[in-house]
Amino acid sequence: MTEPKDDLQDFEDDDFPDEKETTGLSLDPDTILDQLVPHSIDWKKTVRNYPMASVIGVGLLGVVLGRTKGSTIITGASAGLSAALMRQLSDVFEGDFFDF
Repeated sequence: MTEPKDDLQDFEDDDFPDEKETTGLSLDPDTILDQLVPHSIDWKKTVRNYPMASVIGVGLLGVVLGRTKGSTIITGASAGLSAALMRQLSDVFEGDFFDF
């Protein structure tokens, strides 16, 4: 006698596309650094060999960027977050509740 087939048995992880496939970009640190750092520099090996110098260097870079471009970064981040929030609220209210 055959058991009734469960719909969940047919489920495979490949049925759903990865985030990278749907958006076309990936936000993991490896991908970002591979695009920013020239290919002639093996940044993974450098970080592995000099971890403290790497942390200090990135910290200093963060301080410099924060001091010089901090307001621009905060403005862009808040604009992106508010747009995402408005999109979510629009989906919740199912319509053009927030027309801008």
